[in-house]
Amino acid sequence: MGLDTKFDMNELTIKGEIPGMMGGSTPIYSTPIPHKENTLRLYEGKTPMWAPFSRGETNSFMVQCDPENKARSNREGGGIDGYGIEWVFVKEVGGAMVKPGNPKVTDIDDWENCVTVPDPDTWEWEEFALEQKPKFIDGLAVAVNVPGCLFERLIACMDFEGAVVALIDEEQQEAVHRFFRAVTDVHKKTYSNIKKYFNPDIVNFNDDWGSQRAQFFSNETYREMIFPYVKEIAEHVHSMGMYFDLHSCGFIEPLVPMIIEAGLDSWGGQPLNDKAKLKELYDNGKFAFTAHIDLPMDATEEEMDKAVEEFINGIGKDNRCLVDARGPEKLREKIYIASRKNYDKLVAEGKAIL
Repeated sequence: MGLDTKFDMNELTIKGEIPGMMGGSTPIYSTPIPHKENTLRLYEGKTPMWAPFSRGETNSFMVQCDPENKARSNREGGGIDGYGIEWVFVKEVGGAMVKPGNPKVTDIDDWENCVTVPDPDTWEWEEFALEQKPKFIDGLAVAVNVPGCLFERLIACMDFEGAVVALIDEEQQEAVHRFFRAVTDVHKKTYSNIKKYFNPDIVNFNDDWGSQRAQFFSNETYREMIFPYVKEIAEHVHSMGMYFDLHSCGFIEPLVPMIIEAGLDSWGGQPLNDKAKLKELYDNGKFAFTAHIDLPMDATEEEMDKAVEEFINGIGKDNRCLVDARGPEKLREKIYIASRKNYDKLVAEGKAIL
């Protein structure tokens, strides 16, 4: 078994399962190479033996010793995060939001007197690691999800309208830079502790920059106000030997060149962004886009086969993308088979990066 192994249906033998972060589980196939090796081939700029799945092929978790995660995951009543922001859990949507109607910061110039700045070095890392690490499954990459980065943190303090205005108002921008400086330092400490206690392969950066129709701010505002801090955090993450994944919702296609320039290694994004087009325009041989294959649970064999064929002939033609597959259980199996056969084809044609 290894990189020269041609696809065999015996690979579909299930040898275990991976629990999902939000419930459910994913089967572990008898693959020719470990899932971790295959995932990291994508991040190393090589050709994966199958298109890695963005959900269900890693040891993924949230840092529960982070006060924000404690507050946001408390389904009984929310809580206070490390910045002193109160979160409430909304059962109808299955998630938490900042308690509405009373923003912690009404004048960004005075933010230092309104919020606390958490110190990740004081969190209960060792205790959390002792609890979390035994859950890791051998052969899977470790991926850590980190919430509430720059713009989202500003929104949490000021509410959305106040945050957007502060970002573009010349009289408020200096204070925003002070705030982002503090938040950046918090995140760098967070990633340093994550490295120390978990030594993960991939860490996540979570910051939404767009709505369903457009990004929240211009390219120029992003370049001046947010880009420098994203780039600094990316360099810090890379200096410790970890890959840097972006979770950012909304339509943010115009920001993609700067996302790549800042040093991000992958981006999930939502399907309202044309990932196939973006890959054609900005593929640098290493940055990984996520392809979305979203079918109803009652999709027919023909519908699944058509979706998989379009994937292999489109954004997945080189196996170099993450796949977010939603639909019948058999859809995942079909994607695996098709991308494994595609790998064999790429090797035979001399197009695989080995």
